[in-house]
Amino acid sequence: MNKISKDDFNRLLKQYKTLSAEKFEMEHEILKLYESLTLDNVVTIPSDRLKTIEPLRKRLNIVNQEMKKTDKKILEFFKDS
Repeated sequence: MNKISKDDFNRLLKQYKTLSAEKFEMEHEILKLYESLTLDNVVTIPSDRLKTIEPLRKRLNIVNQEMKKTDKKILEFFKDS
């Protein structure tokens, strides 16, 4: 098993937790925006809502990538055990 300091591991774990919380908040915000688009069983997409959703989706993609990188770093420590 690779040697890792407890501080390094805790730092990566904290980073993963922070990203996970951010991901949850963005997904929840996107869901609320999507739900607000339904009016009388018809989906309408006002341009201002679309302008709000697009940056959230882009940020969500970035957070997902960072989570994968962090997850990979964490798993590398337990590889070869």
